[in-house]
Order: sequence, then C-alpha cells, then structure tokens
Amino acid sequence: MKRSEAGAIFNELNDAFELRLDELKKEGKVPTGKYREEVLRFCGEREEEYGIEYFLEESTQFLKSETAFIRVDAVLQGRFDKYLYMSLCYYHLASVVSDRERITDGCKYLQYAMYFYGKWQGSREYKEWAGEKEKNEKDRLENARAGKEEKYIPVKCEIIRLLHSRKPMGKWSSVSKAIEGIQHDLYIFITNEPKDKPSGLEPDNLDRTIKSWIKKDRYLAFAFSEAVTKK
Repeated sequence: MKRSEAGAIFNELNDAFELRLDELKKEGKVPTGKYREEVLRFCGEREEEYGIEYFLEESTQFLKSETAFIRVDAVLQGRFDKYLYMSLCYYHLASVVSDRERITDGCKYLQYAMYFYGKWQGSREYKEWAGEKEKNEKDRLENARAGKEEKYIPVKCEIIRLLHSRKPMGKWSSVSKAIEGIQHDLYIFITNEPKDKPSGLEPDNLDRTIKSWIKKDRYLAFAFSEAVTKK
C-alpha cells in the first residue's frame, strides 16, 4: 500500500472514530472524558516506564490477552464498559504510532478501536433493549393483575354486604363459619353476574379464594374481623 493511500485510510478511520466519540459526548450518558483521562494516564505511565517501543509491543500483547476476560465479563456479568476502554486504548496507540510516521500500524490500531467500540455499542444497545423488554413485561403483568383484581370488586363488595346482613347476633365463631354462612347467597350472586363482565370465579372454590383475599385486602379483612368472634 502506498504511503498516500495509507494516510487517506488512516484519516478516514480516525475521522469516523472521532465522530462516534463526539456523538457519545453529545448524548451525555457516558463519561467519555473520564474514560479518556484514565486511558491517557494508564498509557502515559507505561510509556514512561518502558520506553515507546517496548510500551507499544507490551501494550498490544496485554490488550490481546485481556480480550477473553472482557468477553467473559460482558457475557456472564453484564459488564461491558471495558470494551470502550479497549477501544480508547487502541485509539491512543494509533495516535502514538501515527506521530512516528507508522501509518499502516496506525490503521491497524484504528480498526481494532472501531471493532471494540462496535462491541461496546452493541452490548449497550442489547442491554437497553433487554431492560425495556423486561420493564414492558412487568408493566403488562401489573396491568393484567390490576385488571383481574378489578373484576373481583363487585364480588368483594357483595361479600362485605352479606357479612353485615347475614351476621348472627353473637357473630360467627370462625372465618370458615362466616364463609359457610354467606356461601349460598354468594353462589347465587356469582352465577347471575352480567355475561359481559364475569369475575371468572369458580363457585366451588370460594372458601379458599376468600381466605386468600382476606390476607391481601384490608377492607375485606376488616369486614371479617367485625363479623367473626375474636379469639
């Protein structure tokens, strides 16, 4: 490859990468400045300690060895920010070698920078999509639960009415006795529900259903406490 061709490719890759960083900075969700400062500090300390040539060789080997660990963190732990660090490290190496007229090496490092940036961006978008999907599913379940509970309101109101109207003088001796005392009238109420707004309750399973409601519905619990003798 001619030097002029390599230079053109380097500039194109460099501009494309910087454009991505600018877009990320404008988005304001990712502290790119903080990441770049950490990369510059890390690379600067190693370059000063080892010298430029050994630094480049050692850093390249180090980044390659880290790739497998980063992939494990991303897949198993959901931690994929290191992809962005890797990307910025390669971007810095590209800048270092290009200043020394090693344009072909610079192109190679920029390609690595673009690759790891793509891995980071893809992982980030997938996490956001998965989070949104989970939220939507949770909302759907909550709405379905709320809709189901709303269907039971007429039945619960009828239970409270029956507890007051059918309560014996000395109150019922237990919750089971109270349910037994209103069960026949409640059965009639459920079987005569409007066809367009049925509660869907099984009349033969009222005892267990009502006892389950008492644990969750404070109005129903209070109505039973007023109708049943306290022990």
